[in-house]
Amino acid sequence: MDWRGQRDAALMMLEGEGRRAEDRVAAAVSLYELAAEDDARWPEFAAVLPRLLSDKHVQVRRMGVAMAALVLPAEESEAVLVSRLADEASEVRMEAAGQLADMARPSIRASLAAMLDDADFLVRFEAARGIAAVHHSAGLDVLIEALDKDALRFRALGSLAELGDVRALPAVQKTFGRWFLSPFERTQAAGAMVRLGDGGGAAHLMARTKKKWSADRALAIELIGEVKVAGALERLSEILKDVKDTGRGAAARGLGRLGDARALPLLAAVLEEAGAPDDLKLDAAEGLIRLKAPEARSLVERAVQTLSSREAKEEMSGMLEETP
Repeated sequence: MDWRGQRDAALMMLEGEGRRAEDRVAAAVSLYELAAEDDARWPEFAAVLPRLLSDKHVQVRRMGVAMAALVLPAEESEAVLVSRLADEASEVRMEAAGQLADMARPSIRASLAAMLDDADFLVRFEAARGIAAVHHSAGLDVLIEALDKDALRFRALGSLAELGDVRALPAVQKTFGRWFLSPFERTQAAGAMVRLGDGGGAAHLMARTKKKWSADRALAIELIGEVKVAGALERLSEILKDVKDTGRGAAARGLGRLGDARALPLLAAVLEEAGAPDDLKLDAAEGLIRLKAPEARSLVERAVQTLSSREAKEEMSGMLEETP
């Protein structure tokens, strides 16, 4: 059965009033997955949205919100998502607020600010995360409160770092010092501390880049570039040059986030490296594009044809298309 046949079968499942709820939700998920497989299909799936968004089942409407964010142009998507902030179900409001947060468009600030008084904390959190993404502190207290919630802590730390409001520093420092914090969360907190002006997190990040078997090492490697830790260029270069180091991809991304033009020849060398896997070349390409050097784009353009898989070639070409 081709994708249109699968789409029609899923729509038929939705139309059956007597269908089990889990089957109807599975049909909505199937529609989303079919749309996500190929952006050329998006116009046809846009026509399905009214059916999903008007469904009586909460999870079907939630998938409709996710699909709206995927298949509609940004302006249309924003309008649909904002309208779903008034849904009676908190799960749908949360999905809409989260999708708007991921868009990080300045125009969403007022709509999300209104959701900071929502009865559901998860809705308030997504709204605060979105407001932070456009560099406004209206949701600061919500993000700080989220540091005490296991399921939200990691993302809350990331949002507080992105926001850069120094009023969050005491709460982030307290989180960093907690007992039984996961390695990922402690490293994320260290990065947030550096971003907020406390250099004490830098030593932790550097130390974690040397723990070769730690689960959070790749995060630490990338963060030392992102938050511009002193000595990051030398450490990231050391990792990238070591062909046996499994952190080379993270180092390439970290060099891009560091934004130091001296990293350009190092990243270019990876693109030309014999036997370098596609994933590593994609990371090097991302790093080069982030450097925004005039010659970086031409280096990536030439590297596309050196990749071995169609998927990797499409991904690298996509990077170029998304970069002015």
